[in-house]
Amino acid sequence: MTDQRQSHATEEQALRRPSAHSWVEVDLAAIRHNVGTIKQFLGPNRHLWAVVKANAYGHGAVETAGAALEAGADGLAVSCLNEAAELRVDAGIRAPLLVLAPGDPRAAAWMVRLHIVQTACYQPMVEALSKAAQRLDKPANVHLKVDTGMGRLGVLPEQAAEFARLITDLPGLQLEGLFSHLATAESDDPSYAQLQFERFNTVLRDLSAASITPGMRHLANSAAALRFPEMLFDGIRAGLLVYGIHPDAPDLAALDLHPAMTWKTRLSFLHRLPAGSSVSYGRTYVAERECSVGVLPLGYADGYPRHASNRSHVLLRGRMCPVIGAVCMDHLMIDASGVPDAEIDDEVILLGRQGNSAVTANQLAQWAGTVVHEVPTVIGRRVKRLYLDREQPRDPGLGPRG
Repeated sequence: MTDQRQSHATEEQALRRPSAHSWVEVDLAAIRHNVGTIKQFLGPNRHLWAVVKANAYGHGAVETAGAALEAGADGLAVSCLNEAAELRVDAGIRAPLLVLAPGDPRAAAWMVRLHIVQTACYQPMVEALSKAAQRLDKPANVHLKVDTGMGRLGVLPEQAAEFARLITDLPGLQLEGLFSHLATAESDDPSYAQLQFERFNTVLRDLSAASITPGMRHLANSAAALRFPEMLFDGIRAGLLVYGIHPDAPDLAALDLHPAMTWKTRLSFLHRLPAGSSVSYGRTYVAERECSVGVLPLGYADGYPRHASNRSHVLLRGRMCPVIGAVCMDHLMIDASGVPDAEIDDEVILLGRQGNSAVTANQLAQWAGTVVHEVPTVIGRRVKRLYLDREQPRDPGLGPRG
């Protein structure tokens, strides 16, 4: 009877702890290393705001934020109030938090209560923050955003001094920073970025003439920080660099970065197809010779780019294998003919290093015809995250077998 109960308990445990069809390993030691490297590059008098929006580009916002702050990040930047609340309320992070969106006036009291820094470029929002700050008897800190050429968010340069005056005149508001965002920091042609830089400097001169102190001045993202040292000002907002990803831009300063993410799966099926066989929807791949086709249990529903069909590669036993046929919602196929010793359940690397070879985020982005930022960010929720450190892994319960 005891043996039977133990058997049922083991079966129940197995059902509650299924093996992940794919998983991401995030190296928190790499995050800390990268932040330390960036801080050293910036020097002692400049700030680093780690951009952890969109679940830290798919790496996990809470875990990444903690590692970045441990390594010396001065603040965190997120997209919206919900992302800020996850860090401030759910995770108890007390570091400065900048919300990059213009904000919702109805949420002003929440912003003030949680001591969240709001981007200021929308008059109803700053007025609502002022009222909430007075009512709660707490300051509301804001960073004024200027649209120097992105054409997305911010006040126009010629309106910046007037808007800054509005902020400084409203009771309860503190103008803590001034920033803008570059549209072409990765472009081969630096002329437009330089034009935005000149417009930003014009705004600074206008504020100075109006006797307004802007607080922290920040313009550069990851690419600009490594290309244009004149744009560093008082600090930078860095996303890609924190995750160990080099921007796709020319003339970058060299930094010793460690990629933090490895995306893995296992070979779920393996069979041989004769010459002339087609693979996947639309018959976009037809075998010119007999080939060994491996099936991987993930697809575009997990964030693997469908536009990488017939273009990308994965690593199997340290060797590059091409993805063949259209990437499906839940599966993708590879030509494993070059790995004759491959077996079902072998570990496969979709992003990261295996042996002496690596698939980088930049390569996968190029194969998919997209920006490198998108590659880690769109990896889906059913891909489990496993957080590693120099000492030991912290398994959320659905990590790799073995």
